[in-house]
Amino acid sequence: MSNSTDLKKHLQSQFYHYSTQELVILNNDLIQSNWGKNKTIFRTALLSALSKRGIDLSAIISHEDGFTQIHRVQVKLEENRLIPIQ
Repeated sequence: MSNSTDLKKHLQSQFYHYSTQELVILNNDLIQSNWGKNKTIFRTALLSALSKRGIDLSAIISHEDGFTQIHRVQVKLEENRLIPIQ
């Protein structure tokens, strides 16, 4: 198992203890920050934790040319769905 996979699993286990609102705030803080390469693993684990709680991520995901893109935007939670903040 790679170090990035280990880190992702570790982060997901830690995010289990966060409230959904705390995860949304953490996402928004992460988007505003400049963390470098580790940000991708961190945000993937964070969004995975939200998804496992049944939060709809479809408003921040697009599919273009066979690729799935998760947009780096600040969000708010409305009716169990992440909505990009304009």
